[in-house]
Parts: sequence; C-alpha cells; structure tokens
Amino acid sequence: MKILVTGALGFTGRHLIEFLSKQCGPELYLTDFISDNAKNVLNCDLTRRESVQALIDKIRPDRIYHLAGSFTNNYDIDYSVNVLSTKNILDSLLGSAISCRVLLIGSSAEYGFVDVKDNPVSESYPLRPCRIHGLTKVYQTYLMNFYHKAYQMDIVMARTFNLSGDGRRISKLMFIGKVYDQIEKIKRGDISKIVVGNLEAKRDYIDVREAVKYYQKIMERGKSGEVYNVGSGGSIRMKDLLVSLLKEEDLDMRVVEEAVSFVPDKTDVPEIFADLKKVREL
Repeated sequence: MKILVTGALGFTGRHLIEFLSKQCGPELYLTDFISDNAKNVLNCDLTRRESVQALIDKIRPDRIYHLAGSFTNNYDIDYSVNVLSTKNILDSLLGSAISCRVLLIGSSAEYGFVDVKDNPVSESYPLRPCRIHGLTKVYQTYLMNFYHKAYQMDIVMARTFNLSGDGRRISKLMFIGKVYDQIEKIKRGDISKIVVGNLEAKRDYIDVREAVKYYQKIMERGKSGEVYNVGSGGSIRMKDLLVSLLKEEDLDMRVVEEAVSFVPDKTDVPEIFADLKKVREL
C-alpha cells in the first residue's frame, strides 16, 4: 500500500510518520513545500495544480494524509494552502482516475461562535467561523462534501481541536508555540516578559501523539464523506495551561504580561470542547 503524507515536515507530520513507520506494510511517500534536503521528502508546491498532478502521477497513492495547512489568518495565504491545495489533490486524483482514500484535516475553528451550553460540540453543530483560518477550513469541508457527492470520491475528515506536545516544534502562530518561543527569548535575555492574550478562555487540547492515532483510525474505519472530531473531550483554562508550561521551564506567572482586559475580544469563544462519541464508535 502506498501512503502519501503532505506537510511531512510539520509538527503533526513528523509524529504521524513516526507512528506509521512502526507498522508493517505501507510504503511511505512524503512531501512538503520546502524539503530542506530532508531524506525521502519530495518538494511539491501543492498550490500549483501541475506540480500536484506530477506528484500524484509519480506515486499513484492508495491513501493520502493531507496534513499540509495554514493558520496565518491572512486570507490569501490560508485560502491558497487550505483550499486550493485540497482542490488540486482531488482534481489530480480525478484526472488520473486513481482510486485513493483521502484524509483531510479540518479545524475546531470551523465551529466559531459556540454557546457554552452547547458543549461538548458535535460534528453536526452549525459552522460559524469567526476567523479567516476557520473560514478557509469550512471551504475545505465543502470541497469534501462536493467531491464525495458529485464524484463519489473516498474522502474523510478529522476535525481537530488544539494540539499539544513538544512546544518547540509547534508553530509560533499557535498559543503553545508562541509561549515557548518567548520562553527561549527570556532565557537568552532578549525579553523580560511573556506577553499573552485572554487567559480565561477554555480550550480542548489533545496530545499530538494521540491525535495521529485517531487520524489512522479515521482513515481505516471512517465512513466516506463524514467528519470526525479529534480532541480530548474536555477543556482547560488557558491560564492553567500556561502555568503548566512555565513550570516545566522553572518559571512562574511573574514573567507573564496579559495584554488584554478581562473583557474578551468579540471573536473570542469563552469555551469549546469536542464531543468524541462519533470517533470513539469507530
């Protein structure tokens, strides 16, 4: 079996590859936008249809874990990486008449505005994104729905909440990655304070090593055309998460500056966590 993993050099990609490599059978093919001369990683700009078509024709994969994604909240960037890359992969599979199962990675940001009483959030909850990243992930979901229904393509989606793990490898655009980046700067003496936003919000965090196990389960057993939440099924207050991160580095809240008032931003959801009933039934 030939398995293609996009975004192979990313935080999640590295963990998925490690997990899949321990299993017998699959031939792993890895791709990323910048290969950095990494062994066995093919360079491919997924936003260019001709590049994707060449990659698909070369590998002719049986399964694709499409992990490549963007969360800059810049519309042009996130649309190109999250939406256009997905369309190029699906169109290339159609163009080559390749029978292949595709796993897409959605985001809890698709749910957007969630009333606290509606937690835990199930996959049927209305999609009301309040940030650009979530909006482009909704577009990706619509692409899955369309290609599955119009062309009977075999596609499933893992709608992932927040990932935790080695904070030094997480993108600096994410809370944990941003905190670790500032911790390193404090240790070098470059800054004196870790600046954060609203710490009263509550979010669902799952260790990336557990998340990739769910990804494989969805790939293996998920019903085509369906979305499955991936999270811990509970929430943690951002302040409590921050305290635990600081403790690991022998620091405390005295080095923290909260840059917002106690009145949250109008796009800030007070609490959200996943209903995992659907994925646990697989």
